[in-house]
Amino acid sequence: MDFDSMTFPLTVDISGVQYWIGDEGPYKLGMAATEFLAGDRDGELREELKELLRTFGFLLSPFVDGRAVAGKRFNLPEHTVGCTVSYGYRPISGGAYFVERYTVISLRDFLFAELGKGILYGNSPRQCRLCGRWYFHEKGNRTIYCDRVAPGETERTCREVGARAVFEKKIQDEDAWKIYKRAYKKYYARLMKGTMTQEEFKAWADEAAAERDKALRQLQRKKISETLTAEIFRELREKLNRK
Repeated sequence: MDFDSMTFPLTVDISGVQYWIGDEGPYKLGMAATEFLAGDRDGELREELKELLRTFGFLLSPFVDGRAVAGKRFNLPEHTVGCTVSYGYRPISGGAYFVERYTVISLRDFLFAELGKGILYGNSPRQCRLCGRWYFHEKGNRTIYCDRVAPGETERTCREVGARAVFEKKIQDEDAWKIYKRAYKKYYARLMKGTMTQEEFKAWADEAAAERDKALRQLQRKKISETLTAEIFRELREKLNRK
């Protein structure tokens, strides 16, 4: 979608989650705002669209700058868009769509209307958790990474690299839990045999849970090395089995 070639007033036909601009389309609602935010455009309009996402798109987790929504934003939520709306039919092969026909007078109005409609239908721009660039988020799509080539890679995409990182993190967490569960079973067996009192077992269990949670927090650090990971597991194993 070439924003520089758009002429205003602009007529947009919207039906369901798709729309047409003249003979072009159908586009999915939210795609235009995504393309605008993903480009090299800066300035007031870009910040306005980010604020709209922060305020109204929070349920879609758009990850806009990682900032929380200010409560005062909900006291003044209105964003006025200059447009007229009519209803009509858009002919297609074999039939027609009933459409809302928007006539907008500026790029700002078009992007606000398109993004607002997109959020209502569950679509929005989203920032990639890996590269930070914008990509189109469609309702029901739970991915948090885009399909562009990842930073520092020649072929693998952010989605591929991110999925691998999530998988490795899950394995690390599972290993920490395995160490904890093995130790728990060992000390619980001592309690059942009478070689450990209830008070001693409770004291161990409280300390073990704290050490487990500490190890999990350490494993959540970004770019943790294999050497440090192994050291965390070694210390956890020793602390849980030292009595």
